[in-house]
Amino acid sequence: MDRQDIHVVFGKSAKGQLIQSNQFDLDSIKLVCLEDCLNLGPIADVDADEEIIKRSSWLSKVFDHPSSRDTDSTYTLVNRDVETIKTLVANYKHERIYLWTGFAAAEIIHTARLLYHLQPQSNHVYLFDFTNFSMNNIHGEVVYPRSLVATDLLRVEHPEKHFRQLTAEELLKFRKLWKKIKSGNSLLWIYDKGQIVDKEETYFDSFLLSYCTHEFQHPARIIGHTLCDTDFNVGDSFLNYRMKQLALMDKVEFRGELKQMKDYEVRLR
Repeated sequence: MDRQDIHVVFGKSAKGQLIQSNQFDLDSIKLVCLEDCLNLGPIADVDADEEIIKRSSWLSKVFDHPSSRDTDSTYTLVNRDVETIKTLVANYKHERIYLWTGFAAAEIIHTARLLYHLQPQSNHVYLFDFTNFSMNNIHGEVVYPRSLVATDLLRVEHPEKHFRQLTAEELLKFRKLWKKIKSGNSLLWIYDKGQIVDKEETYFDSFLLSYCTHEFQHPARIIGHTLCDTDFNVGDSFLNYRMKQLALMDKVEFRGELKQMKDYEVRLR
């Protein structure tokens, strides 16, 4: 039996997009989904148990999972990706790898970690070419999706034609990126002008404050504007965490309970 091509996607939504498109025979490929949001929090490599626990605890705090039960759930999420990579490395026989990596820090960092440990040859790795990819949306307008989750594959004819082969130099660049990230202490990495750069955890605070007014409003509106302004480098859960931190630091006034976005309102002091 021929070896199955490996398709790597990032997040449940992206996995759903690919499956629901029916563009690929799922029995003839190996579909791998990596879910951890690697551009946020302490970095954990696949062979570092203490780092995995530290990362899980941080994510549990940030994403509103205070109980030990939910901390265990966060550990499961982090560790699931780790085990997925370990399994791939242990069983890899130089199958072709198709990476659905878009312009998102977490996806790029995931790719760097995977390629660092897998060590595939350059002629076995293909990247979906979002740089040169365009498609027509439902209204017939030309759009330029930056990730799989933003791509309606039902409207893409022969998506496999949009992959390009990675060069040995590009593989080396990804591996160097992972070395750089895992050796640093940053809690936040973003995609900026074609590069993955580290930022202070407070980087998005000024954006959030700029959309606060002297009238109370739910943080969802503020966070929505910030997501658009900052090119969706992080999700709304992290920005909700930062909004609550601003409230706890008395940078904004709040009413309600500092939990989910629907549970409180904020305004400038």
